[in-house]
Amino acid sequence: MYRTKLRNALFGAGALLAAAAARGEIDDRIRGAPSEANHFIETPRRWQHPKTAWGEPDIQAKLNMMQAAGVPLERCATSYRAAPPPGAPAPPGPAGTADPCDMNKKWLTEQEYAQRLEQLRASVDQSRQFAEQGNLGRAMLAGMMDPNIPQRQTNLIVDPPNGLLPALTPEGKRRALLAKSDWALPGETIAFDGPQDFDSWDRCITRGLPSSMIPYRYNGGFSIRQAPGYVVFDLEMIHESRVIPTDGRPPLASQIKQWLGESRGHWEGNTLVVETTNFQEGPPIINLAVVGSPPGNRFPYSDEMKITERVVRLNDDTWLYEITTEDPVVLTRPFTVRYPMNHDETYWWPEYACHEDNTIVRHYTNTSRHERANPTPEPAQEAVQVGPGVADALAGRWVGRPSIATIDVDIELKFTKNADGTINGSLIGTNLGRIDRTLRDFTVVDRAVYFTLPNVDPWRFSGDLGDGTITGVVASAQGGVPVTFHKTGG
Repeated sequence: MYRTKLRNALFGAGALLAAAAARGEIDDRIRGAPSEANHFIETPRRWQHPKTAWGEPDIQAKLNMMQAAGVPLERCATSYRAAPPPGAPAPPGPAGTADPCDMNKKWLTEQEYAQRLEQLRASVDQSRQFAEQGNLGRAMLAGMMDPNIPQRQTNLIVDPPNGLLPALTPEGKRRALLAKSDWALPGETIAFDGPQDFDSWDRCITRGLPSSMIPYRYNGGFSIRQAPGYVVFDLEMIHESRVIPTDGRPPLASQIKQWLGESRGHWEGNTLVVETTNFQEGPPIINLAVVGSPPGNRFPYSDEMKITERVVRLNDDTWLYEITTEDPVVLTRPFTVRYPMNHDETYWWPEYACHEDNTIVRHYTNTSRHERANPTPEPAQEAVQVGPGVADALAGRWVGRPSIATIDVDIELKFTKNADGTINGSLIGTNLGRIDRTLRDFTVVDRAVYFTLPNVDPWRFSGDLGDGTITGVVASAQGGVPVTFHKTGG
């Protein structure tokens, strides 16, 4: 299985690059020599697109979204990391600041791509080693089902051209503040009192669209089946199936809403085009299973959202998938994600046994109620020694807004100068609620500031003290985002 996927990933790696402008849509014209339009994946000159027994283009396949799961949604989204203080152990995950990221770079060069493929070829497949030892549990945790294969693109969003999500409308920001999730934002403490305090994926109902069709961290199987007048998209995660008529029937009445909307497909040459409307409001547009997505899972949509998908078969092995999301209520403009997938008949697809009323929802709720009824006393914070002038520069109140595309969270800090020149720090709270707790692991080295926000998810901060600013990165298991705190008072 692994060798097959690697062989498919290497397909076209040595082909010469051809100059071509990237398109906002994909269609039959992109087939041919390697170019940006087809993600540098060649269609052989005499290759003929196969047909089904009833004469439609045959795009049936067993695909694996996970092959592109290492590609962040937004450009450079995975380059923001909070560094540990000098001499301190590195936090879980990538430690320290990442290499500088070029916001204008859409593609790896042919040489860079070849180097990454060589690294993959030389790497040790720990999951397969565990499987051969009979340790299936460790094998699955190590990712036996979902090998991550390098891609040429530097991020999944191809439009807007800057590779970033469009801004939300004021109404979109308002809805984001009302959204529910078990993923805490920086400085936020979440209270759980019942299922309504969790999003639809937490409750194993659905990941929704377009999220379900974007590469994610695990269980990324995507099967395409066909019958006369129908195409079926089978999804491994939450074991959902989308039955898409292609016989020209009209859509259902707009009053009929569904979690995955109502899809209608048609053929433009050999390209399948699927338009989906009639969405039941609820799931986030994109959630944290997508690498480089906005923290918090607070990405709302309205019942006016429309999804347009295009599926192009480039050759015997490779499919190119594109999805455009538009919602005039929430988004200031549409955005488009595009990525390739390889056909692999050997992909292992066990049952995804997530179900509504799972125990996590109940345990989170019971724990949250107990902690609120029995608050833990705040631990004493040891005063921090600082250099000359640093205490005066820090003392006072500070407000910072992390760069999160979907929601505005204002974090308020307070630093207090003691009589001996030392400093203490605390989190006053956010516009989502007051907290009044001491900062964890608060350290100042020269003019570098480090601390962890005392909320349910450990958000770490590292940054530099300037003239009335502290500029750095706040990061957790959800990823990292830049933030600048501004001094608002003494």
